[in-house]
Amino acid sequence: MAPHGSVSAHCAVPRHSGSRRQRRAGALALAYGLLLTLSLFCPPLAGVANAIEAIAVDPDAAKMEITTKGELYEGRGDRLQIETAPGPDGYIGRMAVSASTPGTDPSWLVFALSNPTDTRIVRWLVAPRYTLANSGVFRPELDARRITAVTPSLGFRPEALQSDRADMFRLTLEPGQTVTYAAELASSKVPQLTLWTPKFYQAKQQDSMLFKGVLLGITGLLAIFLTAIFAANHRAIFPATALVAWAALIYFCVDFGFWNKLFPVGPDRTATYRAAAEAGLAASLALFLYTFLRIGLWHVWIRSVFWVWIAAQFILVVVAIVDPQTAAGLARASTIIIAGVGTVLIAYFALRGQDRALSLIPSWMLLIVWLLGASMIVTGKLSGEVVGSSLIAGLVLILVLLGFTVTQFAFHTGGSAMSLGPPSLVQMKSLAVDGSGTHVFQWHAGRDLITVGHEVEAELGLEPGALNVSVSEFLKHMHASDRERFRLLMQSLQEKKGGDFQTDFRLRRHDGTYLWYELNAQAAPNENVRLLRCVGLLRDVTNLKRSHERLMHDAVHDSLTGLPNRQLLMDRLDGAITRAAEGQANRPTILFIDIDRFKNVNKSFGLVIGDSMLLTLGRRLSRHLNPQDTLARLGGDQFAIMLISDSDPHHVATLAERVRRALRTPMKISTKEIILTASIGIVVHDGSQANAQEMLRDGELAMLRAKRRGADRIEIFNPAMRAEEENRLPLESELRMALQRQQISVLYQPITRLASNQLAGFEALMRWDHPTRGRLSPQDFIPLAEESGLIVELGSYVLSQALDEAATWHRVLPRDRDPLFVSVNVSSRQLFRQDMVQEIRLLLAREQVARGTLKLEVTESLVMENPERAVEILTWLKTYGASLALDDFGTGYSSLSYLHRFPFDIIKVDKSLVHDSSDNDQTPLILRSVVTLAHELGKEVVAEGVETQADANYLRSIGCEFGQGFYYGEPMSARDVGALLNALANHRRRKERERAQAERAPSSLDVEVQNQGDLPSLPGPTTAQA
Repeated sequence: MAPHGSVSAHCAVPRHSGSRRQRRAGALALAYGLLLTLSLFCPPLAGVANAIEAIAVDPDAAKMEITTKGELYEGRGDRLQIETAPGPDGYIGRMAVSASTPGTDPSWLVFALSNPTDTRIVRWLVAPRYTLANSGVFRPELDARRITAVTPSLGFRPEALQSDRADMFRLTLEPGQTVTYAAELASSKVPQLTLWTPKFYQAKQQDSMLFKGVLLGITGLLAIFLTAIFAANHRAIFPATALVAWAALIYFCVDFGFWNKLFPVGPDRTATYRAAAEAGLAASLALFLYTFLRIGLWHVWIRSVFWVWIAAQFILVVVAIVDPQTAAGLARASTIIIAGVGTVLIAYFALRGQDRALSLIPSWMLLIVWLLGASMIVTGKLSGEVVGSSLIAGLVLILVLLGFTVTQFAFHTGGSAMSLGPPSLVQMKSLAVDGSGTHVFQWHAGRDLITVGHEVEAELGLEPGALNVSVSEFLKHMHASDRERFRLLMQSLQEKKGGDFQTDFRLRRHDGTYLWYELNAQAAPNENVRLLRCVGLLRDVTNLKRSHERLMHDAVHDSLTGLPNRQLLMDRLDGAITRAAEGQANRPTILFIDIDRFKNVNKSFGLVIGDSMLLTLGRRLSRHLNPQDTLARLGGDQFAIMLISDSDPHHVATLAERVRRALRTPMKISTKEIILTASIGIVVHDGSQANAQEMLRDGELAMLRAKRRGADRIEIFNPAMRAEEENRLPLESELRMALQRQQISVLYQPITRLASNQLAGFEALMRWDHPTRGRLSPQDFIPLAEESGLIVELGSYVLSQALDEAATWHRVLPRDRDPLFVSVNVSSRQLFRQDMVQEIRLLLAREQVARGTLKLEVTESLVMENPERAVEILTWLKTYGASLALDDFGTGYSSLSYLHRFPFDIIKVDKSLVHDSSDNDQTPLILRSVVTLAHELGKEVVAEGVETQADANYLRSIGCEFGQGFYYGEPMSARDVGALLNALANHRRRKERERAQAERAPSSLDVEVQNQGDLPSLPGPTTAQA
């Protein structure tokens, strides 16, 4: 293998003998001759360096320094030409070396080694990636690769050895061989190059690892000790000192190379962790100084300056990720500043006689000496392995001394006045009573006198001595509900002639309110009742009682509305069912209420507005109930009403209707009116429900039926709903597989322009070809798809299919004006989906259909869910080329105030208005008004449900533009649509040919067209034109 990136004047010298060696020697001599000829006749090349002197390798030497004995070349570009060191025969050759990465203009360190012995010599060339000596203070040299490659003048390229802490190469010198090496430097700084004997280098590493392991063990034990001792003495100085020890431990792990072994971190990130460790060590030292000297007790601005300083130190840890050199430089500089500031503060406090400062003087003096030595090492004034090891050992010594100082100071000053002598039992009990917040209670049975501590009287706002009264007077201060129980306990104590006396009661304050007290007392047994005395402790437990009451209330009530929750409702419903079964009360009725599309409100207005609306809904519902009834919030946007005051079906239905109307009353939120509707399920207990759980489930089934049939509906439960719900789960699973199995088909119903009776477009309609249930209409599976979330996938499928077919229609039946369009219904989940607009835009761009080809049909109820958001989305859709149609106008809100705000192009009149126009005298007037209103707003009208010629004629007479219904054609497959359009296209081409022939024929001649085919008709009773 040839040396990488070099052209050498020498060839690799093989180690075999015989004729092969003679042949290679001849080739080598020929190469020498050619090189000599080129050197005599060719002009000198740029960057050529003179020959260097070879370094004789001593086979007995453990190591040799190479840095000072080599030659450094800088600014020679990516290619360096040098003269090799003279060999044993005095011959000087030339070698050229190229940079490993072009354009880097590296520096080169060239040296030559000779083997004066008759045996092979193997050495390791070692360049440490980081040395503290001469690393610098500002922007110091951190861990980095030092040598990119080493190229020899002859022989094989030195083998690179694996090491995380140094760049190492294996050099082999044959007997009597002289080899020149060119080391390509990876950094601007010249590294420390040392030639090591392998076994000595390994032995040195083992000794160094043992020394470093001892230091790590001491530091780790100290950090754990200081952390654990905080549990015994809760003083802030212990965690602050432990933080310094932990920071030093992390720095040692990084510096000793253990960090890469503990965590899966590559050596290329060592510089970042070293800089972060140095910054953390400086920050922990500043925090220790702040904590130990209690600087937080000083003036507020001094405290603020220190906290800003400490925060800046910790920010350096984050800066190390971005710029390790800057972070390390700032950390080293700040360490010197911390030492200086700390020296000033310690001297100031020591002169004032503060014990903390006096105890810290030895440790801080050692730290100053250590920083002085460290500064001399990083600036290059001191160097050597012994110096570096001493510096690390000095840091460990400082940590041990700091830990000793902190521990000695904390436990020496941690005593109290009672530590002067052992306290008596009476003193200990007195301290326990005072510290527990309890008060003394005493009852003397013979004197019928109760005495309590004056603290109780102060808490109640009473005069001193107000509670040192007879039992009857004491009971007057007690709550009426607690008096009899308290008197009975006292009588029981007298009857038993002693024992425990434990109870709780309420005492009245001066303002009429009450405080709860807990009494734990005991009466020593005594045969003489008159000598019975009960002594105990009285404790204020008012907050505890109130907390308990709040917990009990919150356990069975909703935290937002304060209404009973599901658990309390189930408990009351179980009781009502039991009483009804025993004939003691009316049968309970459940109204299960679910707010329609409430999630959209939360998304649009936020959770705060949503919670406010739930509160309003709760108040509205509670107005319609009697005291015996229960209104509960089941969770989210669901409520339930349990009626037991009235079981008459007519009254229940009337109440349900009142509730429905109350919920849909507009609410004003931020100058906007929001209308909410609800789906309500009603279930009356008929004996088939064994418990409250089953009855509530039946109410939920009725509510789900109402929701599936449309918003703002009321449904009464019947047993058939249970079987229907059981069939929904397998139907949902089958629907998920229907798209993959291509069971969802898209049919197209023609839409005709009434004025010209011309085919205008189609509406895309989904059908599910179920393998067992036959063809299902959208009413059978669209509600299920909306509940399960599959409506988005189904809608995207229909959009893609419809636009693909529309592009085909335009190719089959092209129209310059009024091209065929396709209408697609859009659900609420699709419209308010974040990527809906982008999806439509991409589909239109992919198919490249004419603007207005795609018409999106949106229902009134859908846009009224969130009018502001709907206007924004519809405007974007129209901008990207989609036409918009308001579907089912006349069946929903029909809000004229909102109609002009939506950017619709077409209004689709519901078929109910068309069907009723012949049966109701008022309906034609309404239909004509809708068409007139649409024209006034600049919108076209599509009438659905055109089934007779009379319907078509009437719609044409009132100016309706489009008609759709079975009169013009039933929904047909894409293949049938293609056949129809082909027939229309053929008919149009035939007409054009006839017209052209008629124009060329003489005017005096009559031309009779034979075999003229009939115009293909739509699948309805009339014929459409092309």
